[in-house]
Amino acid sequence: FQFFCVHLKQWYQRRVRGHFIWVALLIALAVGQSEDPFAEFDTEDTVIIADDYDVEVEPSVLTDTVENTELEDEDSQVIIEDEDFEGINPSEKPQTGNNELNIVNAPINMKGHWDDYYLEIIGLIGVFVYALNFYTGKSINNRLANAWFEHHKKLLSDNFYIVGDDGVSKEVSEGVLVKESENKFVLWCTGRLGCEGIKIEIKLLRRQDLISVLSQMFKPQSDTITVTVYLSPDDMDSVVLAVMPRKGIKRLQQEVQDLAHFATEKKVDKFDLPSQLGVLSEFSEVSNEFLSVPVCKTISENLDVFDSMHFSDYYTGFKISQESQAETERPKPVKRMIFNFVIPGFGKRTKSAIMETTEPLMRMVMHMMGKVSKFKLSKENKSKAERHRIQVEEDFLKQTHNQRQEAAQARRDERKRIEKEKVQELDAEAQRRYEEREYKKSMRRSGPRVKQLKVKTG
Repeated sequence: FQFFCVHLKQWYQRRVRGHFIWVALLIALAVGQSEDPFAEFDTEDTVIIADDYDVEVEPSVLTDTVENTELEDEDSQVIIEDEDFEGINPSEKPQTGNNELNIVNAPINMKGHWDDYYLEIIGLIGVFVYALNFYTGKSINNRLANAWFEHHKKLLSDNFYIVGDDGVSKEVSEGVLVKESENKFVLWCTGRLGCEGIKIEIKLLRRQDLISVLSQMFKPQSDTITVTVYLSPDDMDSVVLAVMPRKGIKRLQQEVQDLAHFATEKKVDKFDLPSQLGVLSEFSEVSNEFLSVPVCKTISENLDVFDSMHFSDYYTGFKISQESQAETERPKPVKRMIFNFVIPGFGKRTKSAIMETTEPLMRMVMHMMGKVSKFKLSKENKSKAERHRIQVEEDFLKQTHNQRQEAAQARRDERKRIEKEKVQELDAEAQRRYEEREYKKSMRRSGPRVKQLKVKTG
């Protein structure tokens, strides 16, 4: 062993600094030959190397391979020459030894536990519940909408020539309740003196949406019915009137344009109305005429169904938001009557009979339509109403004029900024000429304007 170590040291000094793997391999071989602790596992004449070639190599070949290995000086990388694999035929199959690996065919455990699939189970249950709720809510909304239409069909047929036109077919159709979504239904009626037609929107809760059903538990809402009456210019005089809950009257007076410009709050004491409601009107003559005793009695008896009503000959919707202040075209004023009703129960009562509660208020709508077409303001209030509307138009023109001026000034400033950026990129001589030219332009603008006349002499 000492002789082998001395020989190894001389060989190592003769070579450049080698790789530690090969040194460890040679030392392991030397120790194995001296002590041989694993002699019982050794074969007589072969050593197996599992490299790029899966073959059995003679010990003499392994010794030649180690001697022909060259090691780099600085990078300590192993360079293997082609001569290292002499005597090895890759196409030859390795000889199989006697000690073969016996693989036992163990049975596969096919018994799974439900705990391993709890995510899939929860997902399937969620899909099933969502689908079941969708079809259940869809059927409930269809049943409620059809129940309302069937119950009010006779009342509408007595007041309109066409009830339920789809608005799509060229020929006139009747009895069609247009379904815009799973929770919104629209009914069109026309053919009556004093109006162009009415649009009835049945807005039910989103019972087909599971998330909306869950939110309904924390924030209850109600089914609503909106009746919009479209009037022609000759069917309505200068009328602005609104009856709505007192808690939201201030907000709507600020947001709705015609109420903000013309209407003022009236005292409810002289009307037989509940204290929860408030009245906005342009003239007392209008509120006294339309809020008669039968109308106030109908509203009071159906307070859980009545939400609001709004009459206007100058309806332009809500005020323009701050983001769209640049709009210079005012919406065209139209004449409208808008009624809003709610279905009591906050969506918990889903029987068809609950939709019949709006019948007294629908009769009030027909009564109001006939009354509006016959109402005429006094001459004094009529002249005041016309002055109010002219003043609103002038204010809007002033506002739009100021907006146009501000927009034009902003464009001029932007143009000057771009010109300055371009001038800064020029050389000094070009900048000087530009400044002289701008100075002459400013002097011409500030100087007196003299009109030159050419006189022809005889």
